[in-house]
Amino acid sequence: MMGASKDKKATALFKGILKDIKPSKVEIEATTANVNRLTTALKAIVPKDVEIRVAGSVARGTNLKGDADIDFFLLFEKGTSREKLVEHGLSYGKALAKAEKSRFEIKYAEHPYVRVYVERMGIKADVVPAWKIRSADEMGTMVDRTPLHTEFINGRLAERQRDEVRLLKFLLKKHNIYGAEVKVGGFPGYLCELLIYHYGSLMKMLEAAAAYRLPLVISPDVRKEINDIGINKRFGSDFVVIDPVDSDRNVAAGLSVESLARFVVLAREFVRNPDKRLFYGEKFSHAEMPRYLSAFMKECGLNLHLMVTKVPDESEDTVWPQLRKLSEILDDQVSRYGFETYMSIPYLSGRNGVIAVIAPKSVKSSRLLKGPDIFIRNAADSFMSKHKDAMGFVVRGRTILALERGKYQTIEDMLDGFSSGKLQLRSKHISFKGSKVYSNRVPKELEHSTYYELKKRLSLP
Repeated sequence: MMGASKDKKATALFKGILKDIKPSKVEIEATTANVNRLTTALKAIVPKDVEIRVAGSVARGTNLKGDADIDFFLLFEKGTSREKLVEHGLSYGKALAKAEKSRFEIKYAEHPYVRVYVERMGIKADVVPAWKIRSADEMGTMVDRTPLHTEFINGRLAERQRDEVRLLKFLLKKHNIYGAEVKVGGFPGYLCELLIYHYGSLMKMLEAAAAYRLPLVISPDVRKEINDIGINKRFGSDFVVIDPVDSDRNVAAGLSVESLARFVVLAREFVRNPDKRLFYGEKFSHAEMPRYLSAFMKECGLNLHLMVTKVPDESEDTVWPQLRKLSEILDDQVSRYGFETYMSIPYLSGRNGVIAVIAPKSVKSSRLLKGPDIFIRNAADSFMSKHKDAMGFVVRGRTILALERGKYQTIEDMLDGFSSGKLQLRSKHISFKGSKVYSNRVPKELEHSTYYELKKRLSLP
């Protein structure tokens, strides 16, 4: 628990930060006017038996300054077929874009929806078709319960707590662990709202997070933590936050263990010493990014390698898991050839798929391959026969190892092997054959994204 002086310091700090991140009265009024205008436009398009419901952080009063994107849910009667729901929902969204003279995109969740870019308002408006339900038992698709989330939060969060949700979101965004996207694996907005409701305040939430031990089950509906490993096993997760409107759903299912662990570290740092630098970071200059990167690598005595390839124009939810898996395969291959990587970081930068490899400087002319137990004769004989051209064999304890001439002397040689196609590094949509390899040099167009991807995992300015 924090002492009275730290608690007072944190309260003053929160108050100051809110002035920077909470929408002003003028912005809130403008957002309300935009919601009303677009709602009126939709009412002129959508039949009366389809209910228009505003959802998301704007509807729940937890959005940050400058983030006033609007979610419109078009709620169809439950008897409507899925085909008609999608067909009509898309047509209504496109009609809104036409009425507002705005461009649109078709996006995909469990089924397609329309994102309208209303540029003169400076906002995005998602038009999402769903079935009208009273409880999760009636749910036809996962998006149907979103309006129920809004009802739950709006019926329980006080204004002070909505501000504390904003503070939590701001903190998480600054440390790149906010958002439900697959590539982030962070805290979605609804999870932030539930955690503030469950603990009552941001301060209490940070204190609790600083002491988290896994496995853990949180039930915001009854505001209790449940000690039942069976629930963790049922959801297949060590960290479960049960959705109060759907007890069969873990709201934290998309939160990676790494993101949770990074948040626990943040919470411990804040509880130990409430400091606004955890929210704002150090002073920073974009012009200094190349120098920061170079100085860090030099000080650590490490090499930074980038492998850059083009990725297809597919959704991030399709491309990102493949890129992450290829990064893991690269790590495994490098290890097999006797080298060590400290970190392999996959990321997307526009239409570029990048794997950044941080590794110690190393030159090897041989590698040691681990074999089987020497007393398992058939396996040992097979291993020695397979590696008959080895420089020699080593017995370590009861294990036999083969000392082989190295096919690659440096990691750079290996990365060139992936680029030339001598070594395979490919998935359904991505191939690193023909990729560009940069060692201890970051192309100007990748400086920004490379810096921020490294900053997520390292202590850079």
